Amino acid sequence: MFGRSPHRNHHGFTLVELLVVIAIIGVLVGLLLPAVQAAREAARRMQCSNNMKQIGLSLHNYHDTFGMMGWNNDLGNTVAPGNPTSRWMQLSWIVSVLPFMEQQNLYDQINIHTRESMSAGPVAPDIRDNRVTAQIPISTMMCPSNQQETVNGGQVQGYRHSGGATGARTDYVGNLGHIWGGWKDCGALPDFPPVNGRNIFQRGSNPGTPWVNGESLNDQVNCNGTFRYHGGVKMAQILDGTSNTVLVFEDMHWRGGNNPVAQHDIRPTDDASWMSPLAAVNSMRNPMNNKNKAWLQGAGDRRCHGWSSNHSGGAHAVLGDASVQYFTDSMDHVIRYSLSVKDDGLTVDFE
Repeated sequence: MFGRSPHRNHHGFTLVELLVVIAIIGVLVGLLLPAVQAAREAARRMQCSNNMKQIGLSLHNYHDTFGMMGWNNDLGNTVAPGNPTSRWMQLSWIVSVLPFMEQQNLYDQINIHTRESMSAGPVAPDIRDNRVTAQIPISTMMCPSNQQETVNGGQVQGYRHSGGATGARTDYVGNLGHIWGGWKDCGALPDFPPVNGRNIFQRGSNPGTPWVNGESLNDQVNCNGTFRYHGGVKMAQILDGTSNTVLVFEDMHWRGGNNPVAQHDIRPTDDASWMSPLAAVNSMRNPMNNKNKAWLQGAGDRRCHGWSSNHSGGAHAVLGDASVQYFTDSMDHVIRYSLSVKDDGLTVDFE
């Protein structure tokens, strides 16, 4: 005779138990998520730093070949329409160093030669002559922490051109120095007090914060950084030392704006394309990550963007020796000035 199996009590979780487990899982996820996000941002920040390191080395290799930071050959004197004796070619320094960034194929697709116009004579090439190529993203020129659109419309071709072109963005720009220049003249930003009796922050003064006509060849000597509106300087001209002077810095090209009730507009301005010479350089006069409404102008005014990033509390820069440093946005104005000017004679202590 077979005996009966003993009765077993089977029961599932009660509703209260399930809710407790779900609550515990929620707490653990809530604790873990910030750590995951922080790890991801750390990886993005590292990639951004690597991008800038590659840019610095590319510029050094270009300098070893041509003796200057970008466009130091016969193409550097190519003229723009309207005033062929005093205006630059309308292609950025980024274009010139593409072969040194393992982008020879992209460089070969770009029209860099002047063409003749019956109405204007010699016409310098710009984005409009390279419509397709200008829209090709260059991963090395984009910080992965920047969530802006990769390709943007309404981009200006150069200094005296209206918008309308479409181009892939750049998040890194050459350092014009501490200048007050064409399309880099944010009038809302005040002059800061003198330092040791020197009016280094005085707009229009040289030395100090000189005015630069961005399209005039004769004015380019007044750019006191490592780049000019087209091309760059020689290493020998960085008198303060390459380890004390910024070569390239992060610039998200934020539209900004001074509307007191609107959020800071983080969409890109119309001078954000890597092919545009106006977009590939900027002054370091504006404070880093400037979102002060009093120091900004109307929405989308390209004159007020500057050294900026989506990293926490600061941004990267490549120094003249090709090293990459991370600087905090709470830095003193004098330190930023000293880092931006290649020959001011001021001691830089940013450790």
